[in-house]
Amino acid sequence: MTGSAAHTGPAAGPAVLRALHCRATTVPLGPGPPPEAVLRAASGLDGVVCLTGDWAGGALLSWDPLLVSSDPAALGSVPASADGAADLVGGGWFGWLPYDGPARLAFHDHVLRHRDGQWSFETLWSEQRDAVLQARLDEASALLGMQVPAREQAFTVGAFDGADAGVHLAAVERAIELIRAGELYQVNVCTRLSAPFGGSAAALFARGSAQLRPRYGAFLDAGEYAVASLSPELFLRRRGRDVCTAPIKGTWPGTSGDGAARLRASTKDAAENVMIVDLMRNDLGRVCETGSVRPLSLLQVQAHPGLWHLVSTVAGRLRAGVDDADLLRATFPPGSVTGAPKAAAVRAIGTLEGGRRGAYTGAIGFTSPSWGAQFSVAIRTFESAGGRIEIGVGGGVTADSVPMLEWRECLHKAAPLLGALGATLRDGVASPSCAPTAAQLAGGVFETVLAIDGAVLRLADHLGRLERSCRELFGAGLPPGVPERVRSAAAARRGRTAVRVHVSPELAVTVTAAPAAERPPASDVHTVPDRTGLWRHKWADRTHLAAHESRGVPLFLAPDGTVLETSRGNVFLLAGDGTLVTPPLRDDLLPGVTRRALLDAARDQGIATALRPFGIDELFGCAAFWTSSLSLAVPLASVDRTPLPRRDKEIAVLARALLPSGDPPVR
Repeated sequence: MTGSAAHTGPAAGPAVLRALHCRATTVPLGPGPPPEAVLRAASGLDGVVCLTGDWAGGALLSWDPLLVSSDPAALGSVPASADGAADLVGGGWFGWLPYDGPARLAFHDHVLRHRDGQWSFETLWSEQRDAVLQARLDEASALLGMQVPAREQAFTVGAFDGADAGVHLAAVERAIELIRAGELYQVNVCTRLSAPFGGSAAALFARGSAQLRPRYGAFLDAGEYAVASLSPELFLRRRGRDVCTAPIKGTWPGTSGDGAARLRASTKDAAENVMIVDLMRNDLGRVCETGSVRPLSLLQVQAHPGLWHLVSTVAGRLRAGVDDADLLRATFPPGSVTGAPKAAAVRAIGTLEGGRRGAYTGAIGFTSPSWGAQFSVAIRTFESAGGRIEIGVGGGVTADSVPMLEWRECLHKAAPLLGALGATLRDGVASPSCAPTAAQLAGGVFETVLAIDGAVLRLADHLGRLERSCRELFGAGLPPGVPERVRSAAAARRGRTAVRVHVSPELAVTVTAAPAAERPPASDVHTVPDRTGLWRHKWADRTHLAAHESRGVPLFLAPDGTVLETSRGNVFLLAGDGTLVTPPLRDDLLPGVTRRALLDAARDQGIATALRPFGIDELFGCAAFWTSSLSLAVPLASVDRTPLPRRDKEIAVLARALLPSGDPPVR
């Protein structure tokens, strides 16, 4: 059974469809095999599309499209409406609108539809196509009876590789920097994983769909290129003039009830979701009747394969004259995979990710002249071509995001998908999880805040870091009143004051104040190799650090030789061209408040910065310094008794930028 479709360009499409004068019809076919089995049987046909899950209340499958277009405007050109058969799909435009790149839309005037265990053959019948549609009905019956030649259905997929974790960590940090600068409220940052692939993409989708049961599974065959999406997210559903969207924002790994409770209590995830709800309300408001756009539900916790998600639903009523092309033009790309404000987020994504997304984070679905329209957000989506297969993964970044947790969220999202295919990650792609020691947990966490003549520096940032640590480690945030206690302790003293805020595992808070030590003019450091463990929390237990401080200030190195930090603070290189270089945040170094403040100040002053790993050899060739809340910026005089280049005056200028306006220069 070879394809007989007339493949035509976008200009010819509307004329062809207007000439059909079609009406929706249906032929019941009774029970039969599941949609995934029928797809396997149909996989050799031309232009196969298979939607599984909750598409018009079930599954849809079609083949041999009447025409193909790459113009999204074609979605506004459909045959005349069916005569009162509003529950019939019949056919329509099926395909994908990629996040970037050309669309692929195919018009089908027939579908096999599966609902409540029953199959039916639906058409957009026209007199001109009567004989062809009768042949399609015969083919449909043969597919359901599996009376088709046996076809090879095997597939092979290798270990998935991807961008280095450090690249994604740096992109997340840059996103946080844009948010802190006021350019964004939220932005989705993604990466891609890829592997060698051979065999049948339809078989890959059939296995993934059967095992994971996605709400919006979709397989689309475009010859040398195929899309297999296992998406849980509804982008748009239109019935008549009524339209709704159900953005997913907020993720917690696992399937236990504890995970659901943790997600429900996450202020970061709730804020993410509400921001996107507001964005989608705005998008729908561009094409809906005034006053009709409203949230139907907010922050519902839903279970999905291997994950919990927060889902909200927004609905509206389209204005007269608005077609599906207009609706998509107003709302695409989906807000949940871009950010807010959307236009600024889309621009930022182009810089942060540095590569194309393809079909991933676009939209997949159909428009039907009789039923309406339905599109998913193309997440959890595989794209195969040329012996390779790729999947995109990502997440929303806010001011409170922790880069390492964002990277792990990407891997958590990929894990059930790769597991369903029997695939794995290449060694080294997944960063090993780090757990705190019993002594670290028992000792609690703390912050040391600098106050000058009673004025506290960067209190919100310090308490924000403390809040994130408490929620992650102890399951709840800081009790009320902590900011006032810190300000009160600082106000009682003049000069430079160190205010210490300690939080126990029981969330008991102790605030003390003492004179701050003078900033040292420079530091001689000695290297401590092979440090591992969880160091992105500021542990009150200093046993490990004290063990290495007997010989002076230790400079910790990772097992791969990456320079991490000193026991006093984060490390920067001052490159020959003036660029500030510091490692991206990871599990084994502290997300320093002063480090972040210096990166922000550099951005404001037009000083170039780079977030990348560096080793000890590079360190020996540059001036370097460490940063902390009390000492601001301190030059490294030597490493293991080897002198380093000195640019102390430039470092002093950087330290001065970290002080409030009017404070005396740092000497």
